[in-house]
Amino acid sequence: MRYLQYSFLIILFALATACSHKFDSNVLDLAFYQWNLWPDRAATMDELVPSCGWDELHRGTGKLIRIPALAQDHFPGESRADVYWYHCRFTLPEDWDEREVTLRFEGVGPVTEVYLNQDQVGSHQGEGGDFEIDVSDVIYYTRDNHLAVRISMPDGSVSDDYNSNGAGVAGTVIAQSKKVP
Repeated sequence: MRYLQYSFLIILFALATACSHKFDSNVLDLAFYQWNLWPDRAATMDELVPSCGWDELHRGTGKLIRIPALAQDHFPGESRADVYWYHCRFTLPEDWDEREVTLRFEGVGPVTEVYLNQDQVGSHQGEGGDFEIDVSDVIYYTRDNHLAVRISMPDGSVSDDYNSNGAGVAGTVIAQSKKVP
């Protein structure tokens, strides 16, 4: 019996040691959080606010997903919407208080607008969609943040090849912090 207890402690210590070197206290992987994906079929290309309204989007409208996630993988066989909203809620670690914070996106598009706490903080156009946004001025340090990513596919701007490969959040999203000097 004592042998099993020691074995358990050794395994627990080995797991803790193996995982501890991978932790970066300056990175928050938002792929770890649950996201909602919602096809906004009532949206127009010019309308940059969810047709359901911000409050309804923040309540979790849509399908619960994990990113990376392509829109057509979660809504197969349905007619394609021109606008999809990806939304998650996250809180910064306590020790990030008053640090500069950047959101880094990998693999989004084709046309992407990013909103943090209902403020548009950046956008990106094109396939590949890797970009960063400094959100230090609008991020909440001590309460929940609402991140909404609007993916749109304007008529004529998306090739059939890209449509078949996917549109959405195909990569990771992370928040990075940097201490202010």
